[in-house]
Amino acid sequence: MDTSASKMEARAPTADAPRTGQVRQRPASPGVKDPFRLGFRWRRTTTPDGREDLEQIPLTPEDLVYPQEGDQVPQGLPHFSFLHPQADAMRRHLGRRPGILVTCDVVLVLRHDGKTCGPDVAVIEGDVDTSKITGAVHLAAVGGRLAFAFEAVSTSEKEIEDKDLEKNMVRYAKEGVEEYYTVYPVVDRKVRDLVGRRLEKGGYVEIAPDAEGRVYSERLDLFFQIDAASEELVVVDAGTGERLLISDEEEAGRRQEAAARRQAEERAEQEAAARRRAEVRGVEDLCTVLGLAWEAERRDQIERMSPPQLEALRRHLVDERSWPGSLSDP
Repeated sequence: MDTSASKMEARAPTADAPRTGQVRQRPASPGVKDPFRLGFRWRRTTTPDGREDLEQIPLTPEDLVYPQEGDQVPQGLPHFSFLHPQADAMRRHLGRRPGILVTCDVVLVLRHDGKTCGPDVAVIEGDVDTSKITGAVHLAAVGGRLAFAFEAVSTSEKEIEDKDLEKNMVRYAKEGVEEYYTVYPVVDRKVRDLVGRRLEKGGYVEIAPDAEGRVYSERLDLFFQIDAASEELVVVDAGTGERLLISDEEEAGRRQEAAARRQAEERAEQEAAARRRAEVRGVEDLCTVLGLAWEAERRDQIERMSPPQLEALRRHLVDERSWPGSLSDP
């Protein structure tokens, strides 16, 4: 299911719509909402004279319940900026486990009725060969099972809200999806009304948050929580207690770690150079105390010595009170 972060104005043919014949757009009736507000799909038609046309068909709320491959669904920036980073964080975290596939806004064909759905975030279990998937994921054909679904509920229209809060629950329960989470509304990355549900005896029951307001997913071993300060959704690894970082945060963390490493390396180099200077000065001071001549050539030789060689030289100077015959083997 194709999405866009901004409203589609031109509605020109895309790669999913070959540029053949004439492109026609179904007109809107006066005083009626924009029929394309939910998006559109392309349909080929043939005119009586045999010419092939492409017509843009506006999507209905029912089409969003049963999406098709190639549907063009506009997605608001708040929804996009909230959803995709969280989906990516879950994908990177859960992808380390064998037999787990995380998708975002991908059309799935359910096992129980052969009909489509398009969860905002889906966790599919099974040994799925993604290299063989070229479009919609037919769960039965690829050997996958939808185990977890997450929706950021749209409240722009009652029918769309009902799709996420009612129709999906019925369909996912029949499919055997073990957990279904919803959160809404989405403003920037701020959200409210986080609800986790677990499948029990053919229906969903809400998962009670713990004392910290975290909703625990047994299926994923993750905590979902709305941060009290930022009002953003937080996903926490229940095993380690560490929050899953979105890509921006992870990249910022990598930059900070790299900068810290560079600073540590520079400090280590400066400290090593200071120790070396102090060691050379120590030998020079020892020669002065013992009344031994200090020549530039000797200084050059000393600066090339390793720490064990310098220590051996100091012992020789103290014991013998003379310069060794060979600096390479004092």
